[in-house]
Amino acid sequence: MAVHLRSLLPLDYEWVFIDGLAECDAAPGVAAFFSAPYLCWYTTPTTTKMDLAHQLISSVILNDGPFDAVMGFSQGAALAASAILRHQIQQPSKPPLFRMAIFICSPMPFSQSLDFGIDARRYFGLRSIQGPSRPGCSTTVPNYLVTDPAYLKSEEDQDDSSSGSEDESQSVRREAPSIFYQMYHFSVDEVRLQIPTVHIYGRQDKWRLHSKDLVNLCPKNLRTVFEHDGGHEIPKSASEDICDAIEIAIASLSVDVVKF
Repeated sequence: MAVHLRSLLPLDYEWVFIDGLAECDAAPGVAAFFSAPYLCWYTTPTTTKMDLAHQLISSVILNDGPFDAVMGFSQGAALAASAILRHQIQQPSKPPLFRMAIFICSPMPFSQSLDFGIDARRYFGLRSIQGPSRPGCSTTVPNYLVTDPAYLKSEEDQDDSSSGSEDESQSVRREAPSIFYQMYHFSVDEVRLQIPTVHIYGRQDKWRLHSKDLVNLCPKNLRTVFEHDGGHEIPKSASEDICDAIEIAIASLSVDVVKF
């Protein structure tokens, strides 16, 4: 997806690529160019699965880091934002997880903690819940963010897709008190990413409004936004402009070699 984009960036940039934790279906158009297995960071963004993904990120940083920057596409971008926020919240006196971040076509990030975000359980099919995940927590996701039924698929739906009757599925869904979905959102969370960020998304992308709301989780003086005419992609026609936006942000790091 980012091969052409990376070819336009300086050759001395170092890149480390990480495989996701879970097998998943191929995204539209991917199977024609790449063979299975297809991997993602999480099949559904529960607090537990976010925590597992964060642990993998921490392990990679420990073994292969430190890194100057992170670049993520789609779910990878959302995970990067979530991991950065977690580190910033839990270890405010330590250096940031990354010195800058590039978010491409990102959905909204989810938290591993009940202390942040909107309680989004009912949007993932967990409708029989007893009150919010924490006192005073909003349980309403803005309508414009309810984008893709395949994305709003609960942990039970993942398990029940291959076995069990509809009645059994509904029973499991009602008896899931330990499953939580906490969507970060600027309307309920005061925390903001305190590093330079670059936000890239397409006007035709169904996740465009998610990406725009992620922008609002970042201070105006630290963020750069580029909107292209395409969809959920990195169009070659916009690659040079995207590189310009990335290079402007990287210039603020004052480093000789940038490691992603």
